[in-house]
Amino acid sequence: MKSYSPEQIYLKSPTWVQNVLVSIYGYLEHQRRYTGEHEALKLQLKNNEYKRTEELELIKKRKLDQIISTAINKVPYYQKLNIQKLELSEFPLLDRQTVADNTEDFVNRSYKESELIALYTGGSTGNPLKVYVSKAIRQRSYAFWSAFYARMGFEIGDKKASFVGRKLQRPDDDTPPFWRYNLKDRQLLFSSYHMSEQNLPHYLEKLNKFKPRVIEGYPLSIYRLAEYILRNNSKLEFKPTGISTSSENFTNAQRCTMETAFQCKVFDQYGSAESVVFASECVHGKMHIEPEYGIVEILTSEGSIHSEGTGELVVTTLLNDAMPLIRYRIGDLGQLAYEDCDCGRNTAILKNLDGKVGAVIVNGDKRVPTAAIAIAFEYLEGIKNAQIIQNQPSSAIVKLVKKSDFNPETEDYMLWQLRGMLGEGLEISVEYVNEIPPEKNGKYRMVVQNHFIY
Repeated sequence: MKSYSPEQIYLKSPTWVQNVLVSIYGYLEHQRRYTGEHEALKLQLKNNEYKRTEELELIKKRKLDQIISTAINKVPYYQKLNIQKLELSEFPLLDRQTVADNTEDFVNRSYKESELIALYTGGSTGNPLKVYVSKAIRQRSYAFWSAFYARMGFEIGDKKASFVGRKLQRPDDDTPPFWRYNLKDRQLLFSSYHMSEQNLPHYLEKLNKFKPRVIEGYPLSIYRLAEYILRNNSKLEFKPTGISTSSENFTNAQRCTMETAFQCKVFDQYGSAESVVFASECVHGKMHIEPEYGIVEILTSEGSIHSEGTGELVVTTLLNDAMPLIRYRIGDLGQLAYEDCDCGRNTAILKNLDGKVGAVIVNGDKRVPTAAIAIAFEYLEGIKNAQIIQNQPSSAIVKLVKKSDFNPETEDYMLWQLRGMLGEGLEISVEYVNEIPPEKNGKYRMVVQNHFIY
């Protein structure tokens, strides 16, 4: 379980010290992301960007053969399956719970576990999962991000404003500034936990002074500010090249509000901490699946697997050989199609994605989106599933499904995290249940909002 101490030290520090700490962390993250193999792969992606479908299929086949060979020779879980052929069809479907219950068996034994980086995700289901990557894999992964941003007219080092899940100050502290600055990447981080009506003017004033080239982050946080701008006929003194959104779904009406308020296009992105898939929208609004990152298949309601069609997404990494997940049921629904796009890229297109459902928890005038709340569930040990439900404005219920290795300290840590996001004014109770049933479409929702509809 993650330690309380670093966040406690940070939150008790004065603002200027917090800015220093954010910049130090930003420098370290920059070194982890944008050095080593990052630039070489970014150049390779640029060179391959407009290759013909046949050429891309050859690249995918070569990478897939390498991943499969690694899996059947170096990964204990796959070795037990005794797979003989280098064929994707030889592999059974893999679900999230199997990975969560057998994490170490999915690690490539060519790597020393002590040298790997552990990433944690609560997903859109509140089902905690630990994933291992190497330093090089992380650098390669961010090359895809850099290529995506480059298509938006942004390069690393340009100014950007980020609306993400960082706890920049205590949630009950409504004294600006509600932002901190990462000097290395010229990144202004805005709190997603303080966006009340009385605080939003401060957000807008700072954005107008900072004039970022791009705005990125959780769509429901950015939408909250966009809604305020239009409702108050506020003046925007800069024009970003684009808005990058990720981590939760949003409606076409919300997209229109963001694009109207900021006078630029929204470019949505779809990915996962498991390093199995990366897809992003082009200027024409089509979401292209990166062929060098992972393979996406469709599992139909009848149980058959296809390379096109509508159904559950089944993904296979081409990137993460440290913990290769093959034919992994990521838990999202969508449509996969091969069709022409005016941007000139010849990749599979992801449509009608029903993935990370956007919802909010309300505390007074503040609305905290699902993607920000998910952080509270990422590091939980001994928990199979988690869900937070709000039936009335003054309280919320957290439902937890325990595993056999559950530690009571897990509940304390989770509540500390949630109160650090939602404030002390919201009453939070915990219920232990045997299961959390899925929705009618088979997906689990981490946040259920019965009091307020965004």
